[in-house]
Amino acid sequence: MRYTITIASENAPGTLYRIAGVLLRKKINIESLFVSEIDPVRHISHFTIKIELEKHLMEKLIKQVERVIEVTHAEYTESDLEMALLDH
Repeated sequence: MRYTITIASENAPGTLYRIAGVLLRKKINIESLFVSEIDPVRHISHFTIKIELEKHLMEKLIKQVERVIEVTHAEYTESDLEMALLDH
């Protein structure tokens, strides 16, 4: 199943490396990645990552991503559902 992960984090050096490291250790391929600073005053960034993963592993992955010190929030949605809604 395809998923879209959205992450809010502090904008600090190495944050992308640590988040990607969580995926690398699980041998999960990143299909798409977009990062943008959404609050320059508080230095908050927003990550959007698209991956393909078995459903039962997704909750574990989100919990591991949330353990990254700079991450303030992480959640996921099913990308297949998003694509089906866009097609109609």
